[in-house]
Amino acid sequence: MKTKDRSINIVFKHSGSKTNVSLAALTGAVIEFFDIYGTITLAGKEFCSITGEGPGAERFSNLLEKTGYSNDPEGFFSEIISGIVNGEMKKISINQVEIPHLMLVAIIEQIIPGHGYISIKDTHQLTKVTHIAVPENEREQLQKVIEKYPVRLSRHTIRQMLVSKDVAYQYLPFADELDSGGHTNTWIGQFHDGLLEQMYQNRVIFLLNMSCPVYCRFCFRKHKDSRNEANPSVEDVKKAILHVKNSPSIKEIVITGGDPFMNRANMAAAIDGLMQVEHVQTLRLATRSIAYYPDLFLENESAYLKYIKQKNLELQQAGKRMEVATHFIHPDEISPECLEIISDLVKNGIPVYVQTPFLKDCNDKGPELVRLFSLLRGAGAELHYIYIPCSPIHGNSIYWTTLAEGIGIAKYLRANLSDRIIPRICTATPIGKMDWFTSGWAVEKVEDNENFVWIRTPYTPGYFKVFAPLAAQLSNIRINNEGTIDIQYMARIGDESFLYGPRPERDIIEKKSIPGEDIEKLKSILSTERQAGSSIINTGLENLLRVHKTRVEINVQASDKELDYIRKDHRITDIVVSMPKNDPKDIIDSLFYVKHLIKKLQDIPHVNAVRLWSMKFNTNPEAYTRAVINTLGDLNNLRVVNPLRLEIETWFTSADEIRDDHAKLVRRLNNKGIIVYCNTALLGGVNDSDEKIHSLAYAARKAGIEFHHLYIAGLPVQQKWNIDHPVNSYDIVDIATKVRREGSGREIPRYIISTPLGEADYGLTSSFVFDSEDVKIKLNCYDLSYFKSMDENFVLPQGVSQDNDNTLVVPVQGLIKTNSFPIS
Repeated sequence: MKTKDRSINIVFKHSGSKTNVSLAALTGAVIEFFDIYGTITLAGKEFCSITGEGPGAERFSNLLEKTGYSNDPEGFFSEIISGIVNGEMKKISINQVEIPHLMLVAIIEQIIPGHGYISIKDTHQLTKVTHIAVPENEREQLQKVIEKYPVRLSRHTIRQMLVSKDVAYQYLPFADELDSGGHTNTWIGQFHDGLLEQMYQNRVIFLLNMSCPVYCRFCFRKHKDSRNEANPSVEDVKKAILHVKNSPSIKEIVITGGDPFMNRANMAAAIDGLMQVEHVQTLRLATRSIAYYPDLFLENESAYLKYIKQKNLELQQAGKRMEVATHFIHPDEISPECLEIISDLVKNGIPVYVQTPFLKDCNDKGPELVRLFSLLRGAGAELHYIYIPCSPIHGNSIYWTTLAEGIGIAKYLRANLSDRIIPRICTATPIGKMDWFTSGWAVEKVEDNENFVWIRTPYTPGYFKVFAPLAAQLSNIRINNEGTIDIQYMARIGDESFLYGPRPERDIIEKKSIPGEDIEKLKSILSTERQAGSSIINTGLENLLRVHKTRVEINVQASDKELDYIRKDHRITDIVVSMPKNDPKDIIDSLFYVKHLIKKLQDIPHVNAVRLWSMKFNTNPEAYTRAVINTLGDLNNLRVVNPLRLEIETWFTSADEIRDDHAKLVRRLNNKGIIVYCNTALLGGVNDSDEKIHSLAYAARKAGIEFHHLYIAGLPVQQKWNIDHPVNSYDIVDIATKVRREGSGREIPRYIISTPLGEADYGLTSSFVFDSEDVKIKLNCYDLSYFKSMDENFVLPQGVSQDNDNTLVVPVQGLIKTNSFPIS
């Protein structure tokens, strides 16, 4: 398609700014988008069906025809530009064809090019820079906001904001920020010393830089005194390192700010200094610039990325690891640049994990989180937390949801996301984080104050005595009958059925002593028998189990029938691969078939993860030779477009199984971008104590293994063993409490019950039924229509029933319940 070399004149409605852009540049940007990013994953299934396949120029011609601008690219771009310059920050559709967000941003890059960030000083500058209207009746108030809470925007975010209210909502100032409701700070940071803050025994925070290239309006450090505080010096960094050196309980350091990457000298001093501290295991570098200012990493031929990768290699030589923590809120923040950065880091042995604040009217409905997390997973990221609710800071009330709304999102995610990208639902209380319905819950409302609830936390006065004894003397806490701390938290519950009250005392039940030889037999079973549940529907295929809407399990010699099944259902994103039943070999003994299978799966765009079940990783890590690791690395396709990431799944029962050889192997695999995760079956009398699971979680974390699922009940091995050696539900809360309190937040598993209808989160997406002596749970995350959407002839399995409200109820064997408390 030929385009005359002429320009389109552009006038922004609100700023009055004028510019022009050549038709050839716009056309070239769209054709490039089609050629590189015009996939179902990035552009959408419906849009791709409209534009068809083929070269970018051909697809653009098809788009012009469908939008009513056949052979008229100037008319097409003029209509798009009219939607952009109006400053309405909304998606753009032409003739009922919605233009993908990434394509719109690619067009805007031709209109508003450039990099860098801008500090906004007044409302006139705000309009001039963003081209977005400032209502006259709000101008005075907004000026006060800008003076109280600094505003800074990157050109990258400005381009995104022009076609996304959900991005603008996070960064543009608003008059209600002057509302005095909320806190100045939402957490106490029990110990402060210069740039160092300590909230937990085993980790500290280094605040290396006090500013960011972009300011989030919901940030818990949004106050001007935080933004304008003088940056620490290298000498301050050295002082903080000395504190860590003299505190052997500190294993992890979160390096943050502001954005620490904006202070290269302090970053270098921190990494180089902590590298020399023997007991330090992990450095976690926190930045949101990956999302809102990717130029920081990509400018100067990706100099900063190269520096970080080099420092990671040096840390590995010192027996330590580096991770990068980042925040993403909404899928409109996703850009090719951010996906490129994540993939580059992960491929070079630097895990990237994502935390997501839960914002009212932005990402609180479910589908947007499913799309966001799916895109991030393909690039190689791990999904860590959803914070509920958004921090109750002054001026943040528009972002607040009730606790019930945040808790409720777990049901949608469990039903619609791969299990490997479901984040933990977490609340950051003033004394530390808690995980809903395992390590904490809402006890009751605070008397005479409807805006606060008492939250049971996993922490004790003795926990803080070591490093911050004054924490136990706070006026907003109380010690409950368990000996843990309840704290007042500013939030509305939203659903009073989630007020669980205090936990009752334990009923003493004597556990049977288990002979050592029986434990070894169990471990032998786990090393040879795949602990997969049955297929939740009838797939009609003997060698394909549908274990979730998004996940199937196949053997490595899958036929075209299994692949056709996968190909026809775009909801399937994850493939778990194991050996054929009764075949004693491990998956790495069949790399010929693995390579053949992955080559075929690469042609299925909606599949973005292959997970290899390997018990040799546990029992014989030496079998992973250099050749095996290199082959697996070649099969791992972390990239921006049509990624297909490779993961290793293994199982451990106890901490003593994890050796130094495992840590070395994890490091070698990580350096190929391959994440290793483990699952564990909770077995009565074997590992069902808080100390044993805490030790296992710590050992896995130290070795670099992601502790994924702790199965409470329902696995084949549990249905046999736990009948005679049942697990007490009371122990689950004890286990979760200790793991959260004593460990790193990065070593906490998901607590899962396996059922004939799929997996459910203990207490969060399932709930106990108290109408019989048998233990049963409601599956709050699935309904009958969920299964019929995959198999129209679906019927409930034997033993499964529906409650009066049509909630599915399933029996759970090998688990005992000794009281009527909802989760213990």
